Amino acid sequence: MAKKKQPRDADKAAAEYYELKTDAVDSLINANVTNAPEVSEKELKKYRRKSILNLPEGLKYFLVKAWFAGVICWFFVIGLGSLGLSALDMIAILGIVTGLVWDLPVNIFIRMKAEEKEYGRWMMFPKTGVAAGAMNALYGIVLIFLVVETYALGNRILFHTGSETALSVEPILYGLFTAGWDWVLLRFRKLGNSILADAKKSAAGQK
Repeated sequence: MAKKKQPRDADKAAAEYYELKTDAVDSLINANVTNAPEVSEKELKKYRRKSILNLPEGLKYFLVKAWFAGVICWFFVIGLGSLGLSALDMIAILGIVTGLVWDLPVNIFIRMKAEEKEYGRWMMFPKTGVAAGAMNALYGIVLIFLVVETYALGNRILFHTGSETALSVEPILYGLFTAGWDWVLLRFRKLGNSILADAKKSAAGQK
């Protein structure tokens, strides 16, 4: 009777290579919402289709805010300019409108697009509700006051250097000034929170 041939090492390696991983197959078939492992938003982003302009997150929100501020300039600054309103009235109106726009479409967009849902660092008042809307309206007034002062300072510098061209209020520059001051104030808030956190840690360590 002929002896049964023993499988060669190469045959064993091939068999092991093509051996079905039944545990992995079972896990894949039985996967559902309850037993599937959680995957971070950052990991999921790797497999999503990227836009043509893959801008950094901070720059993306800066441009969105600048665009909305430019729209506000077009409809309110230019639209109300012929009514002869005082400077303080214009600052109040523009500030409230800017704050409400920041509170609704801008912040909603940031909440939808923010990575890891860490959207608080891109908003001065990230909470929702009437109180947050009122705070954003006051914040908008501060922003517009700073924008007005920026125009005034820029024009003083231009006239001091002998230039006959003043900075005119138009949507693009107005939008950049508004978004720029928003960015500066957000950086100050971050710095203040960092200093406060360090002070709390120091106080806790001394106890």
